[in-house]
Amino acid sequence: MTANPDWASYDHRGSLNLPGHEEPFLDPANPAVRRYLLQLYEEIVTRYDVDGLQLDYIRYPFQNPYAGRTHGYGTAARQQFQQLTGVDPITLTSRSGPLWQQWTEFRVEQITSFVAETSEMLDRVRPEVVLSTAVFAMPTQERIQKLQQNWEVWAQNGYVDMVVLMAYAADTNRLQQLTQPWLTGERENLGSAIILPGIRILNLPDAVVFDQIQALRDLPSGGYALFAAAHLHENLQGILNRTQGLNQSDPIPFREPFAAATQRFTALRREWNLMLSQDQLWIREAEREAWQAQVEALNQALVDLAENPSRRRLSETQAQLQDFQTQFDDWMYLQSLTQSYRVRTWNNRLTVISNLLEYGERGL
Repeated sequence: MTANPDWASYDHRGSLNLPGHEEPFLDPANPAVRRYLLQLYEEIVTRYDVDGLQLDYIRYPFQNPYAGRTHGYGTAARQQFQQLTGVDPITLTSRSGPLWQQWTEFRVEQITSFVAETSEMLDRVRPEVVLSTAVFAMPTQERIQKLQQNWEVWAQNGYVDMVVLMAYAADTNRLQQLTQPWLTGERENLGSAIILPGIRILNLPDAVVFDQIQALRDLPSGGYALFAAAHLHENLQGILNRTQGLNQSDPIPFREPFAAATQRFTALRREWNLMLSQDQLWIREAEREAWQAQVEALNQALVDLAENPSRRRLSETQAQLQDFQTQFDDWMYLQSLTQSYRVRTWNNRLTVISNLLEYGERGL
């Protein structure tokens, strides 16, 4: 910014900084800024053997438009908006009606189009590199007004492979409140991207960390992210090693989605078989044989898909899984009378397997 002061983004007072932000922000509407960042990203992915590229701070600073605290008034942004509307956005407020909404949408589009350009660059130079993004889990309209970050569109359009929700919470109830809308009700509108909630382990008691991990495992999430490695202290690492195992050969979902889906269904199958052997899985006698036959058939279909992936096998496996899910609640009627939580968790894990198959279609 010292060399290129017109690259900076300013708030409504002409200041580079906002309270709570140590660093100034670049103006995403500036073509030179975009070229500069894309060149850096291309250098990273072509000169170094990276698995992925994560976009963080891919937004405007936190603002409160209703209190008159807004941001995004870089030279390029103001010029472009004035060319579009004939109005300098610095003269607008949240009470300016449609023009204010147009200004908000203009800033949202600067972020979204830059994510799209980053995705296009990766597809061109190294398509196997995973593009992920760290985003806020707050409701859409609130986020658009405060941050101009409409990450749902990035997922819907396939710009990103993985969405890391910064659902940082001091207790598990709050974590569930932040993540459930995106893992259940809104999930079908997010394309095939893996939704990966994040747990902020800084200052969290170990017991709360593991409670939050288990909560995410019981929801239909693609996994979880721990923020950050610097806070993964020796005691917490020791507990993770004892409880999570040390198997380095487990398939990574965003690398081997079909193998990960197979592993997860195999774990479910193992759990069900154990419960059956101990007379703890209650399925009506007339349906038990059909249930077991479908479990085995679906497991074999997943194994075949993981070993020899093809669009035909994927389509057939997805149809089998969908049929299995359709019948699942009926099969589990007796179980749900006393263990509804367990049945709901099994349903969620089947949903994750379905999501992994959908994600894997990108690579075929």
